[in-house]
Amino acid sequence: MYNLKNKHIKQLDVFRALAALSVCAVHFTYNSFFHNYLAQGLFVQLFFTLSGFVIAYNYHENLNNLKEFYDFVFKRFKRLYPLHFFFLIIFLILEIFKYILVLKFDFQSNNIPFSFNNLKNFMMNLLFVQHFANEQSFNGPSWSISVEMMLYLTFGLTFLIFKKKLFIIFLNILYIIFFIFFMSSEYGKNSSIYAFYSGLYSFSIGCLFYFIFKKINNFYKPKIYHDVIFYILVLMFLLEIFNFNFIKQNYLYSIIFGAIFFYSCFLNTSFLLFKIFFNNFFIFLGKISYSIYMSHLAIFFIFDNFLKHLFKYETIIDDGKIILNLSTFEANVFTLLIYILVIIFSSLSYKFVEMKFYKK
Repeated sequence: MYNLKNKHIKQLDVFRALAALSVCAVHFTYNSFFHNYLAQGLFVQLFFTLSGFVIAYNYHENLNNLKEFYDFVFKRFKRLYPLHFFFLIIFLILEIFKYILVLKFDFQSNNIPFSFNNLKNFMMNLLFVQHFANEQSFNGPSWSISVEMMLYLTFGLTFLIFKKKLFIIFLNILYIIFFIFFMSSEYGKNSSIYAFYSGLYSFSIGCLFYFIFKKINNFYKPKIYHDVIFYILVLMFLLEIFNFNFIKQNYLYSIIFGAIFFYSCFLNTSFLLFKIFFNNFFIFLGKISYSIYMSHLAIFFIFDNFLKHLFKYETIIDDGKIILNLSTFEANVFTLLIYILVIIFSSLSYKFVEMKFYKK
């Protein structure tokens, strides 16, 4: 039985870490083991599913009036926007720097400065609605953060308007069924209103699994073999998502995510496998996972251009883009080094940007 008075389920942080590191591998485009075998953009939907579970866990009893709704929205905004704004300014500075280099020093770039990162897209990012843009701009992965804010608003309004949890659970189930039958082809979309519809599907699944957890928590008696089954299932799932890809209906992954979060809440913390997989370092990575997610593209861009222009690494043209001509060894070493830099930088941005504003 899990103590619901404990407001933080640490093992869920490890899933955040896994998702953030995997999304990093998508954008670390060197021909490395990480990019070739561990890249999984689908894990953005894991974030949405996990958000549904955690937000329902922390707030489902605290949205009874307009003041509580305002407090909830403002708190979530403070959690997301300062770091988003911080990296928006960093990418603006990088774009200005790139423009000067192209103009004055014949700097070679994969795209024209301020073509994608233009005034219109800057304003959309500034107003926190960047997922409605026609293309990803500035800090590309941040499209999901504006979706996340819309999900918080939807969650808060739903509880404020309908009050009754049973009716809200019914609405969640109804939307999940509707999405599967009529909108499943939109799953994983990263732009326009369809990004919100897809995110809401995953978020609703997370909420639903939390309510199941809350309902059975008081009488569920976990056994040691349950833990073994859980770790075997997680291992099979990771092999499936990174290697086998037998599941063709991608929308099923959010249901699997929800089931994994649900079952992880009943794990025996003294079990050896728990101590191995849910160790303090992975929990720390999960803690700073938002900073990892938001910082990794900037770190990769800077590192990549240092290699190209300062260290004069050979480049080739591939599919119209200028890329580094790296050996397999170099690609793996550089990618690992970028991961280390991202973790160091993220620990700082977590402390001095995320928490500085969030705790006020």
